[in-house]
Amino acid sequence: MRATVICNPRAGRGAGENGLKPALEVLERSGWRLAVEYSQGVGDATVKAREAVERGQDVVVVAGGDGTLNEAVQAVAGSETALGYLPTGTVNVWARELRIPLQATGAALALVDGRIERIDLGVAGDRYFLLMAGIGFDGEVVRRAHTIERHKQRFGVLPYIAAGLSTVPRYRGADLELRYDGLIRRVQALMLVAGNTRLYGPRFQLTPNAVANDGRLDVCIIKGRGPLALVRQSLPLLLSGSITHSDVELLRVDRLTVQSSVAMPLQLDGELVGATPIQLSVAPRALKVVIPNGFASDLIA
Repeated sequence: MRATVICNPRAGRGAGENGLKPALEVLERSGWRLAVEYSQGVGDATVKAREAVERGQDVVVVAGGDGTLNEAVQAVAGSETALGYLPTGTVNVWARELRIPLQATGAALALVDGRIERIDLGVAGDRYFLLMAGIGFDGEVVRRAHTIERHKQRFGVLPYIAAGLSTVPRYRGADLELRYDGLIRRVQALMLVAGNTRLYGPRFQLTPNAVANDGRLDVCIIKGRGPLALVRQSLPLLLSGSITHSDVELLRVDRLTVQSSVAMPLQLDGELVGATPIQLSVAPRALKVVIPNGFASDLIA
């Protein structure tokens, strides 16, 4: 197996040479021929993944977080190169979805014993997302968290919690115009999440019925306006991890256009990439991924 390992040394728990060495040794002992690259900044993982695809590598393995995965996806999508994961980020949503061990050596063993599946990718404008697109409150939280990005490696998710708490008091939401399935609708919303997968953060599920290879996106619209509505909607989610008791609407679409009365920030897989208006769609089975051989879930049909 020919593989390029793209390491993000700035990821949440770091992906330095010493920390990854045991995992790389597992791959090499299993006959994998490795080229190890280190990303130097934003967008560099895309460049290195594209070079790996052009060399005909069998697998691009990301050693980093969900943001580094998102960068690699931009280059690997639509190719015959598969995407593997050694989770060293802050939250590692993709690893949690697939039940990949969060310890690097265990993740390497899961890679060696893994199988390849094809899954969909979400598309927002001209950019792919693997996990979710978030519009509104969470986009604003990501925007604020980026101002304290340097603290992620030391404090983990705490910068996001701080950014969330500072966003709540003045957050209003917006009136959204949604176009899908021949309909034009207007809703008052705090946040909209379009999920290719189910988990949102380490344990919450906003799109609990998503299937990663059904050619559709699951959409969760959290309704309301103002900080009191935001607190009221958030409490059931924080307490149970489920949106069951919140005032939400769930949709399943293959294409959705979102416009808003005021520009709302857009995050993809935890990375701030723009704002509304935006068109969301699906690239069916556009990505080959390595998943643990024992993984059994209707997330992947």
